[in-house]
This record gives sequence, structure tokens and C-alpha cells, in this order.
Amino acid sequence: MASEKKAPQSFISTQDWDKEELDKLLSLAKDMKLYPKKYRNTLDGKSICMFFYNPSTRTRNSTQVAAYQLGMFPTFNSIKDSWIGYKGSESIKDTAIVLARYYDIIGIRIFPNAVDWKYKEGNKILQEFAHWANVPIINFEDDQFHPLQALTDIFTIQEKKKETKGKKIVISWAYHPKALPVSVPNSILLASTKYGMDVSLLHPKHYELDEEIMKLARENAKASKGSVSVSNDIKEAYNDADVVYVKSWGSLELYGNAKDEKKMRLPHRDSWRIKGEHLDYTKKDSIFMHCLPIRRNIVADDSVVDGKHSIVYDQAENRLYTAKALLYYLLKE
Repeated sequence: MASEKKAPQSFISTQDWDKEELDKLLSLAKDMKLYPKKYRNTLDGKSICMFFYNPSTRTRNSTQVAAYQLGMFPTFNSIKDSWIGYKGSESIKDTAIVLARYYDIIGIRIFPNAVDWKYKEGNKILQEFAHWANVPIINFEDDQFHPLQALTDIFTIQEKKKETKGKKIVISWAYHPKALPVSVPNSILLASTKYGMDVSLLHPKHYELDEEIMKLARENAKASKGSVSVSNDIKEAYNDADVVYVKSWGSLELYGNAKDEKKMRLPHRDSWRIKGEHLDYTKKDSIFMHCLPIRRNIVADDSVVDGKHSIVYDQAENRLYTAKALLYYLLKE
């Protein structure tokens, strides 16, 4: 009896990958950044379908340029121009199977608003695509995870700090006028604990992350000999930090209830805006990170975003190299 065909490897969460595999990706990204000509057109003739339920700047452009540099043919597909987005007239099954016959790999972005803020529903759709498509699926960000961003974040920390193990990272909530997905904090939390960092998760009360994610983070930290702590005190959390990673997210208590959630976050408007004095609590050579886009003087002051600690543009640039590494890793025979 013939053995069942193995499903293609996808990239939906860094948690699904062994650290050894992630290390290979990071090493490959470093080599691609140092020696870009070495990899030019190495995926000639391959194609990628970029399927977006929501807008994108860095994810879309970094992946398109990465694909071009590798010799691939990328196409951008908006959900509003697809039959699957036209009142749900086509099933995910049919869409996934057909697209997989045209393309070598498929990337999908789907934010909570695309699934009426039903928590985990976006990730469920990605999992269904991965089930039916016989090509790799890349998560361009869903309502739970943003693995390409987390991969870039670890790559950037390694680049700036030489290593991650034993480094203190503050994953800090910040005020934003509206509720945002938890995908970025979830992902950097899981990736940093997998890489042996001492994580201080900082947020106001009522902005706790999913307990399932917290459990995985604690398990990661135990295995990597890192640590996880939770704080509601800015000075305490920022003290002696090597890395400050700022990102707003919505409360899971009021998930999808925008009106009440806004009332709950409004009192934090000034006290949870990141100011230069906050970084004074950190180490002198600490780095400030944000995935962008950032609301200047709302999430963080100009003096922080443009200050000596900030590496946000280097971090954004590195999206190109990690995207190239992932495409090459999944498609190069």
C-alpha cells in the first residue's frame, strides 16, 4: 500500500517549528543579508499567491521584493476582488485547492475585523487553507499570530545584541485609540521565550493575554532556561531592560466590543504613552522596537521613535531578509 503523501510544511506560528528549524531560517536570513547576489534568481520559475483580507505595507512589500530577488513571480490578491470575499460565495476548500494548482506557495493575511472579531476565527481560516492546499501556507498575520514579524524580531535582536539568551525584554502595552489584534504580542512572547530571553510582559489590568499563549510561553521559558513575569508597573518592568518592544493590543475581556473597550482604554491615554523617561529606566544600550505602523505621540513620543535607542527602521528592513529566507527554505529543492 502506498504511503500517504506528507502535507507540505507551512509557517502559521513559530510555535509549530522546532528551534533548530528556526535557527536555520535565521542563519539563512543572515547569509542572505550579507551575500544577496548568492541567492539571486535561485527560485526562478516559482510563484507566490499573496492573499490579503486586510491592508498591508511592510508585509506585502517586503515579501514581493523578496520574491522578485529570488526570481519568483508574486501576485497580490485582495479579498474584495475575489469570489471568496463576495458574500462568501466560494468555499475555502475550493479556493485553496485551485490556487494551489496555480502557485507554489500561498501567503494569507486576515485580521479580526475580517471575521467579525470572533477570536481565533482568522487562524481557523488559515488552518483550513493549509488543510486543503497541497502547497505551503505562510501566515502574513491572523488574529492570533504574526510569525514573520516574530522571526524578524529575533533576527534583529540577535543582530543588535549578538545573542538572545539571558537578555531582558519588556513586551510593553501602549495606548492606542482603538483595539488592535493580539497577534504581535502573542508572537514575540512565544519567540522570545523560545530563545531564552527573560520576558517582562507589561500591561494595565484587564489587558492580559490568552492564558493558552501564556502557558506555552512558560513552557518555552522552562525549556530554554529563560523566564516570564507579568507586571502592571512601568518603572518596575522597564528597569535594566536590554530590549523594549512596544505594541498596543485590545482587551480579550471586551473582544469585539469596541465601544466599551474604548472606554476602558481611554484613561490610559497619557500614562501608557511611551516617553523618553521610560527608557531612562533601561540599560544605556537598550534598544526600542516596534513592528510599525506607529501612531507618533500617541503610542510613543517622537523623542522615542527617533531617539538613540530606536531601531525601528532596521527592524523593518530585516523583514526583507527573513521573508527571503522563509521562501527559500520552503521551496528550494
